[in-house]
Amino acid sequence: MTPPEPPMAATSPQTVWECCLVWADLLIGLHMEALEQDRRDRLFKFSEEESSLYVGMDRHLVSFLIGAALHERILGLDLSFTDAVFVPLAAPQEEGVTGTLRRSAYSALEFSPDLEEQGGPSRALLMRNAISSHPDDRLLWDRARSAALTVVDTAARRTPARHTGPRHPGARADGPYWEHATTIGDVLLGEQHRRGLDRLAEVWGDED
Repeated sequence: MTPPEPPMAATSPQTVWECCLVWADLLIGLHMEALEQDRRDRLFKFSEEESSLYVGMDRHLVSFLIGAALHERILGLDLSFTDAVFVPLAAPQEEGVTGTLRRSAYSALEFSPDLEEQGGPSRALLMRNAISSHPDDRLLWDRARSAALTVVDTAARRTPARHTGPRHPGARADGPYWEHATTIGDVLLGEQHRRGLDRLAEVWGDED
């Protein structure tokens, strides 16, 4: 099976790290869409914290942290650029991105590239706050890490594990979502399918 294409950015990603940043932004966007639908259905508005973390001034921190966790797992699993789509969002024994965000988010930051033009300021701020003794700094770190985990965990729960690439050897076909080893490729396939349906709807309309 041909791996799904990464979502288009201003220019196509040329490195694994660039892919991770694009995918992180996609995951946040999908999370926001789900939240917006839920709020419409329940007539609720976004909280001030949700707005800040997912669409406001702190979104870049959440996005960078997700990108760093994706990158850490790709390196840890020794995946090539082509096979990076097989990085698991969730997997047995916490081997996915959710496990990295729960257990070793700071280490993921240390492994991330220190590039000024690709999130360097966010990286520096997150690393500084993560080890700070000041409660306000620690609060920002905890909020960003918690939001990043929520985004990835929600994506894994909502995404069918259907990508035919390598699976974690401990995955069970009848197990819960984390044992299916849901990958970023599954998310990309779902988005490709949805966009295809949207294009068909534009052509044929919504009539039955």
